[in-house]
Amino acid sequence: MASINFRRLSLGDALRIGIPLLLVVGLAFWVTSRFVKPAPPDSLVLATGAEGGAYERYARLYQAFFARNGVRLELKPSEGAVENLARITDGSADAGFVQGGIATPPAEDDTPTVVSLGALYYEPLWIFARAAATGEVKTAERLRDLSGKRIAIGADGSGTQSLARLLLDTVGADTRATTLLPLGGEQAAAALANGDVDGAILVSGVSAPVIGALVRRRDVEVVNLAHSQAIARQHGFLSPLSIPRGLVDIRADLPDHEVSTVAVTANLLVRPDLHPALMYLFLDAATQIHGRQSLLADAGTFPNGARQDVPLSDEAERFYKSGKPLLQRYLPFWVANLVDRMLVYLIPLVAVLVPALRFLPDLLAYKPRLRIARLYGRLRALESEMAAARDASQVSTFVARLDEIESDVTRTKLPVGYSHDVYALRAAIDLVRERVGRPGAKAIPTFRGTT
Repeated sequence: MASINFRRLSLGDALRIGIPLLLVVGLAFWVTSRFVKPAPPDSLVLATGAEGGAYERYARLYQAFFARNGVRLELKPSEGAVENLARITDGSADAGFVQGGIATPPAEDDTPTVVSLGALYYEPLWIFARAAATGEVKTAERLRDLSGKRIAIGADGSGTQSLARLLLDTVGADTRATTLLPLGGEQAAAALANGDVDGAILVSGVSAPVIGALVRRRDVEVVNLAHSQAIARQHGFLSPLSIPRGLVDIRADLPDHEVSTVAVTANLLVRPDLHPALMYLFLDAATQIHGRQSLLADAGTFPNGARQDVPLSDEAERFYKSGKPLLQRYLPFWVANLVDRMLVYLIPLVAVLVPALRFLPDLLAYKPRLRIARLYGRLRALESEMAAARDASQVSTFVARLDEIESDVTRTKLPVGYSHDVYALRAAIDLVRERVGRPGAKAIPTFRGTT
């Protein structure tokens, strides 16, 4: 392919070739931009829970992690998991901690109003009952034994209350004869200590102060959930769990027996339209905050996508299969996101601009080649006429036409890269002159005097 001297390109040629090329490339960039997500917002809202609770404590760790990555995380307290779920659904919060079993899975054909980023940690179920006094009935050994008594089942709007009602129904407790009181956390513990209730159902971590206070009371005992394995089989969001003896306080041997129970997981739910980059940031935070070994789980157990009530987001599925996106492994969050968005624009560069530049020399060469081809066409036509001629008087006419063709070759402005083609054409003209018997005739004025 002949080289092109772009400096000698005429303005007309530049406009005829450059403008369509720019339009095609511009159209490609416009189409690509339709598929590029906007930059993630620099602030969002996280629904937490009651002040001083586990959700609120973890939320502050997330807030600090997001701040280090240039995103402001606003914490929005609530009454618990049920309210958190409602806030995500109605759009007043972007994300929130929700206890497993609270959310209702969407129908097959419905678009989910909330998606999950996975489970974060176990939340064991604790059943406490007042110990029996001398001469009174035996202490409850099963959840069903609390039928007909007063039970604190968690505050209204809490995940604890929803789970307590489900378990009481599952084990066949007579809830019509049982007084269910909407007390949770410290209120439930105080009511149990004061004798205002006979039992309390709590969902809380092993290290929670309220759990430590209750297991230390001599007038309160921890009740085994005898059918924990069967209950977990019936309700997929539950996991059977054994709390080892002495896990709360090994020196005081508390609890003083292994406790069979079930656990839910604290799940991180978000709006389906939350920016993918922020979903990955949440998952990164969850890995750092919940991925270490805990009292109830080995390192690496959490976060995970198991036992979710609602669908996992596409980003969470990819995260659990392949880990963080490549760029976020090596670049700060905002830099990785910017580069990721800009990489999309390589599509028009690779698919349109690069091939266009590859064929640009051919486009620029089209006009010079066409000019040379036309001159060769005139020479060929003249040669054909000469071959058919029978009258020697036409020689002068043929020579004059050859002179005209060579003169046009000389006047035709062509890029330097086409010099070889020009001299080849002039050599062909000389060859035709020899055939007509006038090799000395030249169209170049300097040489006319020597013919």
